[in-house]
Amino acid sequence: FTTTTTIHAKQPIHISPNFKGVFAGSGRDYFSSLEVANSILDLTEKDPSEINVVYLGTATYDLPQPKEKQTFQFVKAGCNVQYLDVVENVPLYRELSATLENADVIVVSGGNTLYAVDRWKLLDVDEMLRKAMHRGAVLTGGSAGAICWFQSGHSDSADPDTYRRAMVEQAAPADKEETITTVDGSGSSDNQDSKKKDWKYIKVEGLGFLPGLICPHHDKVQSNGILRAYDFDSMLLQHPTELGICIDHYAALEVRGNRYRVISLKGKEGSVLQDGTFSPDRQGKPGVWLKEVIQGKIQMMLCPQEGDIEKLLRAPTSIVHDRRVDICRKENPDEGEVPDMLYSDGSDDDLPPY
Repeated sequence: FTTTTTIHAKQPIHISPNFKGVFAGSGRDYFSSLEVANSILDLTEKDPSEINVVYLGTATYDLPQPKEKQTFQFVKAGCNVQYLDVVENVPLYRELSATLENADVIVVSGGNTLYAVDRWKLLDVDEMLRKAMHRGAVLTGGSAGAICWFQSGHSDSADPDTYRRAMVEQAAPADKEETITTVDGSGSSDNQDSKKKDWKYIKVEGLGFLPGLICPHHDKVQSNGILRAYDFDSMLLQHPTELGICIDHYAALEVRGNRYRVISLKGKEGSVLQDGTFSPDRQGKPGVWLKEVIQGKIQMMLCPQEGDIEKLLRAPTSIVHDRRVDICRKENPDEGEVPDMLYSDGSDDDLPPY
């Protein structure tokens, strides 16, 4: 790729003035930090005892281990933490809506982005989340929990280890929880000599609350043995009008209204060298990179530490569907509870709008 100092804006965007969010390169690893929890809670401008945190673990099929890993800092802070399961035992529609309406913070797990977004659209959760965004709830998550808020993302949703049946089979007692190899890319390895698995990254659609093609774990190698930074370049060349937002494993992009800032966890490795150049072997600190295609070549720049989000991001002029998504849906079908009369206790106002 070619390094540049200017990313060329094409399509202007307008972000909701109430928009608040923290979008991280990893879920489990990033959200285990007290520093991270405090930065998220600060956005609410409330005392922790008054904060309602809602955790959506749809991308990890509502399994218990990821819930505990990504919410224990909020529990320690004294927040009211609710786990909103929508894969099995789906709540009544009005209960589902009320839970999200009362949320000050909404945390989305890492995992299989494609499954989660599809499931939310089936249950109308996507529109509930949109309403939460407009009223100023803090939207957050890492890996899949970051991708889902953007227009699209570089995703490992085609990795069979992220499929529901595989993850349920791998789920184990607490003393064996690290055997769950792929929750959000945190269980990946940078060991190039380890046995590589045969799967490819795909481009998946998010909820579109922010424009951009986002790449979490930008500085990491997962089980297919491919550095995500390099694979993302190949993907972006197939989608040349989109802007790439590339977030290292231990970095995050925080957005508050029309302002943003880059968060890098102290003492953690990343791809940003001291001179501002890219390190493919993580010899620097965590950071966020911007990439775009100019005259058929990838150009990248280090994201400024803070600024105007509407000047940073831009909308694409065209979007191309990744056909491999349809194959993944067949390989990892939604076998969760089907919303029928489950949503209604007999009153019309319980019925979902589908």
